[in-house]
Amino acid sequence: MPEPTGGSLCRFSQRTNGCFPRVTSQSDLCHQIPHRLSRESSTSNFHCHQPCHPPLVPAVLDKLLIFGKWVYVMGAGDPQQYHKAMQSVQSSWIDLSLTLQSHVVTLRWGDRCFNRCILGEVNATTVGLTTMFRKNLAEHKGHILRTCSDCLLWTDTFRNGDVTGRFILLFTRSGEMEPKDVEVFQKQVGCLNFPANIHKYDGITGLCPDDKQTAE
Repeated sequence: MPEPTGGSLCRFSQRTNGCFPRVTSQSDLCHQIPHRLSRESSTSNFHCHQPCHPPLVPAVLDKLLIFGKWVYVMGAGDPQQYHKAMQSVQSSWIDLSLTLQSHVVTLRWGDRCFNRCILGEVNATTVGLTTMFRKNLAEHKGHILRTCSDCLLWTDTFRNGDVTGRFILLFTRSGEMEPKDVEVFQKQVGCLNFPANIHKYDGITGLCPDDKQTAE
């Protein structure tokens, strides 16, 4: 997550514990994007009209299917300074696990930026189709969207005081995906008015070691 004033993604992450970090319902997913963000977003050939709606419906998943390790593949940020700062991300993984509370999951991550690793952990609360968590001063609210098989697609907005931004991030178990699935993702990016020139993991840079997994 980049600094609002244009500083690097990883310098900001020193305050938020990671490189990455408003939708209220299924029917609002296309239409409740803040107007300020929409004006600042890049235009595209895809818009949030009914033909785009099916790929944007939040996924209702068996939670057991989403637990475990996921590798970042591609994504986009908005406004533009957040998208540009994603270039600092060389590789990233997340891990989702159960807690003793049925509506709470633990989110851990390992981000490699500027050849250094940043690890973090936070508890996220799920209410219906919405997931919320707090990283230092930033409040995040988002959804997992329908996407390709064995993929995890996350989109959220965050607010830190008067500063608001948003991300759409795609993860897979392997860090790879089929070209046809990339096309679907590009349509989803367009529907939500994110920049079309999506950021991609190069598939070569090594992932940060998972200290917790190593200890086990």
